[in-house]
Amino acid sequence: TTHIHGACMMLYVDSFLKYDKPIALVLVGVYCATFALCVSLLATHFVYRYFAICRPQDMSQFESVRLLQLYILPIIFSIVWYLVVTILVAPTARKDEYMREAINETYGEDTSRLSYLGVLYFYKDDSNGKTVIGWPDFTYCAYTCGVMQVCIITMVICGWKTWRKMENVEGSMSKKTKELNAQLFRTLVLQTLIPLCTMFAPVGALIILPIFSIAVGKLANAPSLYAGFYPALDALVVIFMIRDFRNTVLCRKSETKSLSSITPAAQYSSNYVSGD
Repeated sequence: TTHIHGACMMLYVDSFLKYDKPIALVLVGVYCATFALCVSLLATHFVYRYFAICRPQDMSQFESVRLLQLYILPIIFSIVWYLVVTILVAPTARKDEYMREAINETYGEDTSRLSYLGVLYFYKDDSNGKTVIGWPDFTYCAYTCGVMQVCIITMVICGWKTWRKMENVEGSMSKKTKELNAQLFRTLVLQTLIPLCTMFAPVGALIILPIFSIAVGKLANAPSLYAGFYPALDALVVIFMIRDFRNTVLCRKSETKSLSSITPAAQYSSNYVSGD
């Protein structure tokens, strides 16, 4: 469960383990780290597609065990993400008190008993009335937003170069290949926009909104729902944007020869770029 109130965002385990702090804190940290793994693996997918289309001569670098090198950075990002959230935004008495009333009114829970991770960007010191900035929390914000920015930039650059490559070789393609190339490009655009709308933007908003004390309350739980939609939407985009796949699913007769024999993305992408 996620809740934003004032300058604080709180994420806690909403299960029978929510009061078992040693276990629940690990689970919350792993939950956050899996998001980092998902977005970085998504960027890795675009990198692989870039090599398959723009540099097919270098695909030998990813054969056999060497394919595992693509997963080094995603694993590192997720491990560091776990350490950042469990160390920098761990529970404190200050966060307990800051969120006590909001959590009790909304969920009927006592923050001092919950196993949570919380971001508190600033608060007023009761002794002198001055605003105290939570630098560890801002460090968390910088790292998490930085990882997402790196992934977004990687996706945009690889996607743009892939599109340019498709455009450059279009003159040497047959009519059928050009049509399929256009379908692949539209698929690429949608596969870029969907994670931006369902994963990056909502989670980025969760992290940034408390800086401006914009409270969204229970709506902070929405990104978890959106992230669950992404795998299904990504597959549906491919099925319904590629005509042969769409015709098969809708039981329509295809006017052209089926391309099912070259279904793997890396295989047909490199072939289409080079022409028939």
